[in-house]
Amino acid sequence: MLKNKRAAGWLLPLVVLAFILLGTTGEVAAQGHKRVVQLTGFVTIGDSLYGVAGVNVYVPKTSRGAQTNAYGFFSVPVLTGDSVVFSAIGYKKQYLKVPKNYQSQSYSIIMQMQEDPTQLPEVQVFPWATERDFRDAVLAVKVPDDGMAIAMRNLDPKRLEELFSVTPMDGNANFRNWNMQNVQRQEQRNMFPTVSPFAIIQLLNMLKNGEFNKK
Repeated sequence: MLKNKRAAGWLLPLVVLAFILLGTTGEVAAQGHKRVVQLTGFVTIGDSLYGVAGVNVYVPKTSRGAQTNAYGFFSVPVLTGDSVVFSAIGYKKQYLKVPKNYQSQSYSIIMQMQEDPTQLPEVQVFPWATERDFRDAVLAVKVPDDGMAIAMRNLDPKRLEELFSVTPMDGNANFRNWNMQNVQRQEQRNMFPTVSPFAIIQLLNMLKNGEFNKK
């Protein structure tokens, strides 16, 4: 009885090991007909010669993949029969099927990407936390006066008088003001002629001596 239990204890690991080996052998046999191929190429925009940088080149559900460099070139190992995907933001996905019976060790292609502009939904950003803050900010805005109100305010006589009193005169205004002052002085001289003080003294002496009575 003890010998049978020991035999069963050794038999179970052997059975598990056999299943693992059979599974590995089946997987190897399943991939035995596939060959490793180095896929290299150049990714362009349409039929132009402009390379597309940052394009993802990968085989779905595997760890095989790469990205195009700044000039649009790439290189990635694949297996015969693989489906390779080319994807990038702003471009439609492109697909490449590696032939199952491909015999060479390298496969070179030129992949033409087609632009696919996507219009993103509009996003409105407000600097106010709530709608109430936005309403208060709108109500606090001071609406500027229209053109007629501004013109009437600028032509107000009191405002013009204030501006004339504080605005300094330019060269032409100073010249006109000087001329006006000279004219006023001349008019005053004509109205009130200048009398010499010596003539006044002489006149008083003549009146005192009675010279006017003698005549």
